[in-house]
Amino acid sequence: MTTRRVPWPAGVVVTLAASAAASAVLSGCAGAGAPGQESSSGRAYATSEAVNEHAGHAFLKVSDIGLVVDGQGRTLYRFDEDRPSAPSCDGRCAAEWPPVTTATDVMVEGIDRSLVGTAERADGTMQVTLGGWPLYRFSGDEIPGDLKGHGAGGTWFASAPDGKKAQTPDGATAPAPDGY
Repeated sequence: MTTRRVPWPAGVVVTLAASAAASAVLSGCAGAGAPGQESSSGRAYATSEAVNEHAGHAFLKVSDIGLVVDGQGRTLYRFDEDRPSAPSCDGRCAAEWPPVTTATDVMVEGIDRSLVGTAERADGTMQVTLGGWPLYRFSGDEIPGDLKGHGAGGTWFASAPDGKKAQTPDGATAPAPDGY
């Protein structure tokens, strides 16, 4: 199966007053550096891996186009087959769609903290939820900003800052090309 990066139109907007501020504070992609370190572009970044590694925290923020991303700028997804606060993607599914987990608190930027929580997974780890929906990454996303998982199987969608499915400017949650 061939997949490709699916750029969202510049006009994609999810209403959130702080999204521009959040993007300005923590923009850019990250490597294995520590939070606050500068990227090659000279912009400060925070990585979810660095945050998790050093303090047990997950990190959620709003991207420039209004999607929820981790500290590395990687798109976060929700799964329609989950029930709110009840993750159902385990085993092979979790290998393709790694859950966003945390050992302690969840750090947020530009997201209503009251919408953020955790749900216990079958293995005992705590998965981050947004609007009650468990969050995942997609293993097929290669670089920050990739949306290869959006629309996959008609059940996986990029997350909006309220935990709902991210929508295109026409209000649709249209799958990406190539069946994604």
